[in-house]
Amino acid sequence: MTETIIRKARREDCEAIRTLIQELADYEKMPNGPKIDYKTLERDGFDGQPLFLCNVATSNEKVIGYTIFYYTYSTWVGKAMYLEDIYVTPEFRGKHIGLKLLKSVAREAVENNCNRLNFVVLKWNPAQEFYKVHGASDLTSEEQWHYYNFSNTDLKKLASDSE
Repeated sequence: MTETIIRKARREDCEAIRTLIQELADYEKMPNGPKIDYKTLERDGFDGQPLFLCNVATSNEKVIGYTIFYYTYSTWVGKAMYLEDIYVTPEFRGKHIGLKLLKSVAREAVENNCNRLNFVVLKWNPAQEFYKVHGASDLTSEEQWHYYNFSNTDLKKLASDSE
């Protein structure tokens, strides 16, 4: 059996990461969701001040999973981290790779004095149980928080409205 390695992503991993982002979008039944290419990942993750952090899982030097995360700030608890994506290819699921990736993000958060790790999960996604087993709280059911955003179009409209 080959060893799975969890490591920080490198610029040259971005093509493989972009492929896995599409696999995740397909799994989430949103195949047209991703609008970025691997060059955007390279620029935003590895040029100047990186906008995100990324860890990858590899087997035989092939990227088989990834996690993208970044720092945020909470007015309640201070420094925090947000987990944008975590994904493992289907053939490698059930081998604790997802847990290793999640733990790598948790370690980064703890080592950098973050007070919490936030993320969202689709209502139908069975991964919710995975997170709950490892101590995550469902804030939608426990505290009635709802997740919102302004899409690019709506954001531009909001910014341009004069008042």
